[in-house]
Amino acid sequence: MSWPLDETMRLQRIEEALRTRYWSWTFLSHDECPATLMDVLRVRLPHIDKDSWPERFNFGGIYINGRAAYTDSPLPVPCRIEYYEPKFEIRDAATLFPQCTEELIVYHDEHIAVVYKPPKLSSMPAKEQRHFSLKHSIEKIFNTRIHMPSRLDVSAQGLIIVSLSTAAHAPLQQAFEARQVTKKYLCATDTPCLWTTQHVTLPISRDPLHPVLRSTRAPDGQTAETIFSNLGRTLSGDRHVQVVCAQPVTGRTHQIRVHAASLGIPLAGDLFYDGAEAPYLHLVSSLIECKHPVSGAPMRFIIPDRLRHDWIKRSIGALPM
Repeated sequence: MSWPLDETMRLQRIEEALRTRYWSWTFLSHDECPATLMDVLRVRLPHIDKDSWPERFNFGGIYINGRAAYTDSPLPVPCRIEYYEPKFEIRDAATLFPQCTEELIVYHDEHIAVVYKPPKLSSMPAKEQRHFSLKHSIEKIFNTRIHMPSRLDVSAQGLIIVSLSTAAHAPLQQAFEARQVTKKYLCATDTPCLWTTQHVTLPISRDPLHPVLRSTRAPDGQTAETIFSNLGRTLSGDRHVQVVCAQPVTGRTHQIRVHAASLGIPLAGDLFYDGAEAPYLHLVSSLIECKHPVSGAPMRFIIPDRLRHDWIKRSIGALPM
C-alpha cells in the first residue's frame, strides 16, 4: 500500500526519531512455525551477529505472544514473535540514556518524591529495553519500590510525583483518578496563536498510520480534555516561539501534543505530530498541585530555576496559578 507523499514523509520522520527498528512475525500452524525462538531470530535477522543474542536477551525487547523472552525457548503454536532492535550498540546504552540523579530530586519526604524527568528517558521500563527508566533511577536513589500514578512521554521533561511508601501509594493513585491533582505544562510552538484560551475536548484514539501515534480523527476514542492558555511570544535560543500553558484534565497518551496539533500549533521539536525542527520537544511539566497523600497538607511544586530553559524562565511568571 502506498501512502500519500505527506504521510510517507511523516512516517519517515517518525522512524528516524525512534531508537529501535520493530520486527514482527506470526506463525499459525506447526508446518510453518520454527522449533525455537532462535530459529526465527537467526534466519529472519541475518544481519545481527549470532554471538550478540545473549546480550540482546538481557537488554530486552524480545517477545513471544506479548510475554518478554529472556532466553531461547521452544515456540508454541500459534505464536507471534516481536523484536525491538536497537539502532545503537547496546554497550553504549548507558551513555545514550539519561539518568535521574539526586540533583533532579525537587522534593522528597518519607512518603513522596517530586522529580524532574529528563527528556529521552522513559517513565517506566519500556517495551524496547528494561534497564533504563525514571522508575529504575528513583528506586535506586531511594532504595525502595515506588508507585508512579502519572507518567510523562519519553520526549517530554519536567516534574513528576511518585509515592515512596505503602501508606502513600493508594491515596496518591486515588487522587489522580479523582482528578484532584492539577498539572500544568509550559509548551512552545513556532506557530503564532491569535486566541487567548482554548478548551479542547476531542477524543483520542490510536492512529492507524503508525503504532506510536494517537489521533483525534476517530469519534469513538477515549475521552480527553485539555485547557490551553496563550502566554505570548518569547525566544527559545535564537528562535521566536509562542508559549502556551496546557492543563490536561484527563491523562491520555500524547494528549497535549495531539490536542495542540489539532489547534494548528504543533509543539516545537515534536517529530511525531509535525512540529518544527528543534533540539528537543518543547513540552515541560512545570507545576503540580495536590494534597499530601498522607498528611493532607496542600502542596504546590513549580519547576526550580536551575532546571528552567531560557524560554521557561521568561514565561514562568505568566503561568496561570
